[in-house]
Amino acid sequence: MPFGPLVNPPTGVWVTAEAADAQPAPDVATFSQVTRPSTTDDGLYAPGLRFGEARVMALLGAWVGFCHLVAGFCNREMVERVGALGAAPYTARQATYDLRRLKRKGLIVKLAHSHRYQLTSLGRRVAVLFTKTYGRVLAPGLSALDPRLPEDVGARSPLTMAWRSFERTLDAYIQAQLIAA
Repeated sequence: MPFGPLVNPPTGVWVTAEAADAQPAPDVATFSQVTRPSTTDDGLYAPGLRFGEARVMALLGAWVGFCHLVAGFCNREMVERVGALGAAPYTARQATYDLRRLKRKGLIVKLAHSHRYQLTSLGRRVAVLFTKTYGRVLAPGLSALDPRLPEDVGARSPLTMAWRSFERTLDAYIQAQLIAA
């Protein structure tokens, strides 16, 4: 029962995960290393995890919860969880690729003598940063800038009002430059 309730879970695991959530977000260098292609210390290619890409966001969102902390997770569980969060079908082959790149980025480690993986402290911090930033800042901010947003709804948002004012000013400036030319 991979996602069921745990009987007497080790207290240290929960405390460690909660402490990782409370740690500061990764620095700019770490963010860059995670999001851009790189190589491992062994010289292996590590593809980047592009922030905002639907598959990456579903992948990291699948592991932000606490249900996998004790036993870790395997390929099959990853296919189930990411598939449930993503818009497109997610296959075992994609999960294998993603496990390899997460491991090469240092976000997960393989548990000895098993086919299971666990998030590292860095992996948990990156997953929390990506999912919270996307869900709380980027997605709501971009929806406020949607030109199809009704005027009465847009009038409630200072961001929408500022953006629309900027667009009107820019349009007026461009129009004035075209007339002058």
